[in-house]
This record gives sequence, structure tokens and C-alpha cells, in this order.
Amino acid sequence: MPGMTVTENPASLLAQPYWYRRLPAGTDVHRLDSGLFAVTGNAAVQEALTHPGIVAEHPLKASARAFGPNVLDADGPAHRAFRALLAPVLSAARIAEYKQTLMPGLIDALVDSVVGTETDDFYNSCAHKVPYGIVCTLLGIDASLEDRFHELTRPLARLLDYPTEETDQTHTNVTELLRLIEEQRAARTAGDHSLLETIERTRDRKGITLTDSEVRSTALLFFLAGTETSSAFITSLVYCMGRGIFSLDELRDEAVRDEFIEEVLRLYPPVQTIVRFAHDDLTVQGVGIPRHSAVLASVAGANRDPRVFDHPDRFRAGRSPKGSIPFAVGAHACPGAMLAKAEFSLLVERLVERCSDVVITRDRMAMESQSFAHPTEFSVEFTAK
Repeated sequence: MPGMTVTENPASLLAQPYWYRRLPAGTDVHRLDSGLFAVTGNAAVQEALTHPGIVAEHPLKASARAFGPNVLDADGPAHRAFRALLAPVLSAARIAEYKQTLMPGLIDALVDSVVGTETDDFYNSCAHKVPYGIVCTLLGIDASLEDRFHELTRPLARLLDYPTEETDQTHTNVTELLRLIEEQRAARTAGDHSLLETIERTRDRKGITLTDSEVRSTALLFFLAGTETSSAFITSLVYCMGRGIFSLDELRDEAVRDEFIEEVLRLYPPVQTIVRFAHDDLTVQGVGIPRHSAVLASVAGANRDPRVFDHPDRFRAGRSPKGSIPFAVGAHACPGAMLAKAEFSLLVERLVERCSDVVITRDRMAMESQSFAHPTEFSVEFTAK
């Protein structure tokens, strides 16, 4: 069977939350349009993301055009070289250091700002503060410039979508961000412990043939993706806390907290759809996909596959995380997963310490599914102890 063709306009379909649910039953590989395939279902998505013939690199990809060679859009040896640069700043030892020295102040400042308040726009007003604070520190950006960095960076998230939104403004923002990073680097505001200093030393020590421009571009794009995924997921985390799934007292227990975070990640992966390309004619789950086709792998669909997860739409902490792939799988699986989980766990811990209750006071049950997914159109109240 050659895969079922979907008649709905692809752009209209993909703009909808949980779009994978609108696809016909009977197959996990769907032809949406000429040269465009959607892959859903847990086994099919994992097969697509680990298939050697399905690649990230494409000459017309908007993120590659805007940033040049970078870790998200490269494959093979080039991709391994980029990841090798990032490894020292994402090691277990370095993350433990961040959890002791970098994260507490940023998380405490966020918690201070929300305790005793009610907000109807947590995502835009609060969620970005911790991830952007971490990234600006790693990139050597002075704290006084964090708002400017956020202002320039957030519109670039659309470059990672399908279809992408590339404009003259996105190129202007990339140029300005790289100028800002280089200016701050020259001023050495973060000394030798900045991300750029570390990865440039790694490049030189390992003899990796990447230019200064490629190092800066891959650092910027990687941490753009990291900050936006973290902002989206922190919003989902607070939303689930406010739904009263657990009492705050239960979340004092680190093991319970970890189970809670794992289940939120399964239900609300911030990257719901991953764009790849067929390098050659190939098959996924027995369905042929012609070379040069775009392949849209639905992480959200994989994480709610009823063949893997009993009652997949229910929040059930303590279920086995086997099969849940919020950080993707394969060569391009997110290398910042450990850093992100450390950040999320500490945030929940601090909220539990400072709040007697976190409650959703208004909820339209809406989802933002483009770019980085998270619940939206809700209000949340943080009651101080």
C-alpha cells in the first residue's frame, strides 16, 4: 500500500493543534501533498528519525539560509563536529555546576516575580526569563542586554517550523544577534567561561575545521532552539501544576517531581513536529517515500500513541517513560535534555517551597502548536505561603 493521500490543505492541517488526529486510520505514513509526507505513530516516528536516508540538511531550509552551516541542519561528520563543540558545556559535571551557581538566582528571581500574583500571559511575561538568563550567561551576554536578546531572538523561532517564515527581518535579526555576541565577546563580559570561549578552545584542541562564524552561528541557533523549547515547556509545566494533578506537597519528593516532569514532557513536547528530508527513495513502515520529499515526524503523535500508552490523553505520572520521545531520538536527539530537566526540576522545587497553591483560574483549553507548543489562553494564580 503506497500510503494514504490526505485531501486537506497541508498548511491548514498543520496549523491545527493535534493535527495528526485528523489523518486517516490504517497507516502511520500519510502523503499530504506532492513531496510532503507526515509520519505519525510511535514506531513509525522513531523509524523515521533514526533512518539513515532521512536527513536534516536541505539547501532551501530557511534556518540554514539564515544561519549558514549549523548543528541543527547538518548531518554526518559535520553534525558530529558541531555536537563535539557543544559537549563540554552540556556535560553532567558542567550541568551540576550550573545547578549550583547559575540556575538558583535566575529561578529565584522568576519565582519572586510571580508569587502572590495572577497572570493571564505567563508564556510571554514570565516563562522566558530563566532559559534566556541561562543562555545569555553561556553566550557571554551581559544581563542588561537580556531583554534585547529576547526581542531579537523570539521572532526567529518561525524559521524552525514547516512551513517556515523567512523575511528580511529575520536576516536582520540574525545579523544583529551575531554582532551583539561578537561585541560582548570582545568585551569579555563573561571571561573565559563563556560558551564561545569554551567551544573555540574545544575546536582548536580537537582540530575541528569550523570557522569562527560557523561556531557563533551554531551556538546562536542551538541556544535559540533551547530557550524557546524551555520557555514553551515551562509554560506547560506551570499549567499542569495549576490543574491540580498533584498537590504541591507531593511535588516536594524528588522522585515524584521527576515522574511529574516526564509525564508533562510526554503530553506536551515543546517540539511537536520535526522536519526532515528523504535523501533517497526509501520506505518507512513499508510505505514508499520518494527522494527529496519533506518528512514531518509527529513527536506529539508518537507520544500519544494508544498502542504504546494506555489512555494516552490522560495525565498518569508513574507510567513507564519507555517510548516517550520529547527530545527526539537518533543522531539529532537534543543534547541539552539533561540541562533542561535540571532547570525544570529546580523551578518546580522552588515554586513548591514558596507557594501554598498554584491554580488555573481561567482556561480555554487552547494550544499554540506552531513553532514551540504550549497551552495558551489561561490564567494562573500563585498563592504565597
